[in-house]
Amino acid sequence: MKATWDIPEEMLDNRDLFKDDFYQRFTLRKAAEPLRINESLTKDYLFPTFYGDVTCAVAVFMCSYEKAAALVAEQLSPEIVPVRMTKGRALVAFSCYEYKNVMGVRPYNEIAIAIPVMVNPDFNVPVLPMVTDKFSRFGYYIAGMPVTSKENTIRGRTIWGLPKVTQDIDIYREGGDTIVKAMDNDGTVYLSLRIPMDGTPTAFDVSSCLYSQLGGKLLKSRTDFRATFNVKKNMQLLFKKGTKPARPYIQLGDSSFAPLLKRLEIEETPFQTRYAEHMTSCFDLPDTLAPEWAQTITVSGFKLADEASMKLPGRDLKIAFFGTGAIGASVGGWVAPFHRETYFVDQGKTLEALKTGGITLYQGNDKNGTLTNVPVKVIEDLSELRSMDVIVIGVKNYSLEAVARLIREYAREDVIIVSMANGTDNQKILPKYFSRVIYCIVSYNAWMDQPVTVGYQKKGPLVLGTPDNTLRTEMNTIADIFNQGVETVVTEHLQDAVHSKIIVNLTNSLTTLVGHGFRELSDFDTFQRLLTNTLYEGVRIVKAAGYSECKLGGMPSWSLLKAAALLPRPLMRPLFKKNVSKMVISSMSQDIIQRGGTSSELDSLTGYILNLARQNRIKAPYNEAIYELGKEHFSRPGFKGMDVKEVWEEVQKKLTGA
Repeated sequence: MKATWDIPEEMLDNRDLFKDDFYQRFTLRKAAEPLRINESLTKDYLFPTFYGDVTCAVAVFMCSYEKAAALVAEQLSPEIVPVRMTKGRALVAFSCYEYKNVMGVRPYNEIAIAIPVMVNPDFNVPVLPMVTDKFSRFGYYIAGMPVTSKENTIRGRTIWGLPKVTQDIDIYREGGDTIVKAMDNDGTVYLSLRIPMDGTPTAFDVSSCLYSQLGGKLLKSRTDFRATFNVKKNMQLLFKKGTKPARPYIQLGDSSFAPLLKRLEIEETPFQTRYAEHMTSCFDLPDTLAPEWAQTITVSGFKLADEASMKLPGRDLKIAFFGTGAIGASVGGWVAPFHRETYFVDQGKTLEALKTGGITLYQGNDKNGTLTNVPVKVIEDLSELRSMDVIVIGVKNYSLEAVARLIREYAREDVIIVSMANGTDNQKILPKYFSRVIYCIVSYNAWMDQPVTVGYQKKGPLVLGTPDNTLRTEMNTIADIFNQGVETVVTEHLQDAVHSKIIVNLTNSLTTLVGHGFRELSDFDTFQRLLTNTLYEGVRIVKAAGYSECKLGGMPSWSLLKAAALLPRPLMRPLFKKNVSKMVISSMSQDIIQRGGTSSELDSLTGYILNLARQNRIKAPYNEAIYELGKEHFSRPGFKGMDVKEVWEEVQKKLTGA
């Protein structure tokens, strides 16, 4: 089942599905207050939550008692301990649910990864708590809980403090077994279970509890279920360790909950399996009236991480920066001192400069005060790309197709690509070659004096995102690595961020046309009129296309851009002059004027905005005139800029329709 990320505003009206006498045992009630789902949505659920027509497959494995005890102590409390089994072992249970009917909520799949525990026991009696209901302090600690519903992730984490994570979970039948696969957001399976469906029919009518913590408080939540399970027991495992099965029952990958599960040293053969269809069950609110023996328990300082912070083991990820222009060199230069597995790929003079002198960085005009040199590792043989886990592409979109083909030839199929290009063209190009692509919005300006000697306006920030909000694990891991050297955040609104940056990038075409930084402006008032209206045009076009503003590291707000265009220019001039004084030579000016090139981002920035304008029937005379002048002049080698008044004359023609 694919994960569902959308949350309907209305609760499902399905109370008529829960007429079994099982549900008559419980009195439905509402919580003290509705649950806030997000800034605009609250829901007033009924409790306990009823579940009907549930298919449940359970596999219980032996694991290391020492490792399980350490995990429970770390994440819950040292006074809550796993139930002891024989030969220094504990248990870990994987309960896999297909919830077909849920009161007020859409169907979903879920896996509860649970360790049977005793709370502050006077004596931790081995085995018996698992076979008799005489132990009042018995229950389960949930170590992990992937679920296919974002709504139920929020419910589980907010109400019960359960470590729910929204992921795809496939559950299907094959050759008499239930097959369960939990996947990262890129589709990689990190947990695979094979659970037999046959066994001795055994009736269960059970009430138990889950222990969790929320806000530093111990919670005890009652769960009830009734069903006839087909049960298979491997009692001989009480006397044997490390029994090898003929076929694997459990397989673990390297991400999400898998590293945590590997810590437990789970044995390969299940101690017990259960399978049932048409189970009825319910799960109640946490018990706020904990008994006296529970009130004295010291809850650990473990904080339930946000689900988006599930990470890959980032410390050993090998990262290659492919292309060390101003942006690639600055980001790589900030990251390399803190992440030992950082490498750089380039050619010619740039490669030689990297090998002999590393990367040299400075801020603003203060070369003496902020000058930093960073020794780096280089890749000269592209076959070494096969060992890279992440490749950060630092080339512009006009070079991206050729670079993508080259990387595809040498890199692994599952390599993570991070693109730092402006605009949206990279979102069309890179998915043709790679399955795991992350886009990086660069919210600062940088320039290159000579190969890998780079000045920068300010240090970051960087914004990571994907169009469909997948690859969360990967993005958070990379953000953690980058954050050691430069502020890096993850956004759920990539397209808003991309288009907010495109608006600011419209500056590049105009400043290149008038040679800003290379020649004096003949008329500052005209430059102000051109620039403010060019940017405000971009705001109106992007808004008409349905995108929202995304604040990006100190860049001017849309309201400020509107004010700058519409208020009297003399009134806004002091602020405008202040902002212009902060402007550095744009990357487009570096390409066209400084290096004498003929390739630029004109089409992917101003050209793209004009396409949006046409699609949404918005007039764009300023950007249209700038684009046409850019197409005419940027293709000629040796362009040094034109007079600002000449640009204004062309804009006037567009404004008047001449």
